[in-house]
Amino acid sequence: DELVAALSALLAGLPVRVTQGTPRLPIDRVFTMSGFGVVVTGTLLDGALRVGQDVEIQPAGVRARIRGMQSHEEEITAADPGRRLAVNLRGADKLALRRGDVVGLPGVWLPTALIDAWLRYLPSAHLPLEHDDEVKFFVGAAEVMAHVRVLDREHVLPGEHSWVQLRLEHPIVAARGDRYILRRASPPETIGGGV
Repeated sequence: DELVAALSALLAGLPVRVTQGTPRLPIDRVFTMSGFGVVVTGTLLDGALRVGQDVEIQPAGVRARIRGMQSHEEEITAADPGRRLAVNLRGADKLALRRGDVVGLPGVWLPTALIDAWLRYLPSAHLPLEHDDEVKFFVGAAEVMAHVRVLDREHVLPGEHSWVQLRLEHPIVAARGDRYILRRASPPETIGGGV
């Protein structure tokens, strides 16, 4: 009870989330429920969603309509940024959707396979980051292999900062200001992150 009270007090003191008005829900799970159809879950990063709204899931390019929503097992008709959601989608095929796809308004979010980013390379990284190194890129709920192009120097040493460009193996949806993580695939190691 004390832990719940302490967490509630902390949450009550958080500032209101600023929204740009463009809903973006990175999908972390996709499943079907008997009698309901396709359901996706995730945390709403921006904008508001409401039941009856037409949405588009990118990079899948799937159009659907929100049939219903739940947040913490409570039926809701509208959701603001920061809410954890389960969204029931009418008109979507489960096989067309995957973790890392993004639910948004039709025509607003376009997938990209090229990302420019500011990188903080961890001091604990075992090797310098070289031009064309292969890494795992994590943003939102997406995980994709990428090749790094170091933009402002020959290579990035552990503990340094740098501008990089990431050429992704598959397109994803990302927005300016998103935070990301980079990992090496082999040997597995978190090597940095940034914006």
